[in-house]
Amino acid sequence: MEIADEDEYDVVVDTLQKQRDKLWKMTESNMNTGAFNIMDTIRLAHIETLDNAIAFWKSKEKDVS
Repeated sequence: MEIADEDEYDVVVDTLQKQRDKLWKMTESNMNTGAFNIMDTIRLAHIETLDNAIAFWKSKEKDVS
């Protein structure tokens, strides 16, 4: 049985996603408590960078296939 490309485990995507989720959890917590600050702005920029990296990696993997 062959697994579809979308369902395959990718260690790079998993690692990037875990880091993104940690940053988002910290930012979301601060937003919910009204304590949003400059560090959250930096985290949001890093989240965007991680989102771009994940998208790039997924598109690169499709090009190789």
